[in-house]
Amino acid sequence: MKLWEFKKLTTLPNFFLFYGDEFFLEFYFKKINKIIEGSETIKFYYDEFNFEVAKNHLGQNSLFGDKNSLIIKTDKWIDVSKLVEIVGDNYFYYFYYGDVKKVKTKQFKNNFVRFFQPDLRDLILISNQYLKEKGKSLDVEILKHLINRIDYRFLFSELDKIILLENPTIHTIDKIIFHYNETSFDEIFDLVFLKQDYLEKLQYLLFQGVDEIAIITSFSRYVKILYLFNLYIKNIGFENVSKEVLGYQIPKNLEDKRKKIAVKIKENQFLELFENLLKAELELKSTKDKESILFKTFIIIKNLI
Repeated sequence: MKLWEFKKLTTLPNFFLFYGDEFFLEFYFKKINKIIEGSETIKFYYDEFNFEVAKNHLGQNSLFGDKNSLIIKTDKWIDVSKLVEIVGDNYFYYFYYGDVKKVKTKQFKNNFVRFFQPDLRDLILISNQYLKEKGKSLDVEILKHLINRIDYRFLFSELDKIILLENPTIHTIDKIIFHYNETSFDEIFDLVFLKQDYLEKLQYLLFQGVDEIAIITSFSRYVKILYLFNLYIKNIGFENVSKEVLGYQIPKNLEDKRKKIAVKIKENQFLELFENLLKAELELKSTKDKESILFKTFIIIKNLI
């Protein structure tokens, strides 16, 4: 199903696959949970999936004469074709966070949608829906300004701050929003790899409401870039590294810093870094004590290098 077709739906089919951009996945995950509220629901998160339990739940009627609901939220593709076959009048919603190349949409017939990164129009529409649910509204120009100033992954947390203002203006929201970007994360990651004090800056990010998973996924991206820098330098040399690896030239002082960090890391260390960051991401998605996992991961990473 194309995205425009999905947006025209007034009601969802009783089984559906969602995959692609994580912002949309989280948005619709919350919406689906509200829709099925009151039904007998089983939810499987990541490695919790149990086929027999899922099959038995979908294959029977609710004890109270209502419908049963099954939700799977995972980053590992699971063959669920047999669950789709027996869903009947019950509900089955699958939220896939992994590699889109592994998706087998045929299992869901035409009941699926792939989300891409939202554009300005999408974010304004979603913002208005979110505000309406809270009995609030904002001028469209303020919304546009906000969306252009922040990382869209943190839209809802920033909206929550803005609606507390009595008469929000562009000037006043600039004072309270945190300007999330990869650079603000990378500065902290640099400190970790340079064995310098990062704690205060990390705590500031958390105080501003930054999601722990976003920090870890950005950390994985940062390590991946270091690895590419490392390979390029070993095989070609120190010139034009960022331009060749990233496709654009970063400031010389930053490039020099990243090259200095990259060449010090050994192959086996990169593997351990990736494994620990992946483990941390999975743990964060299945626990409530996210802050402890985050700090523990930073300590592990610092001790690995």
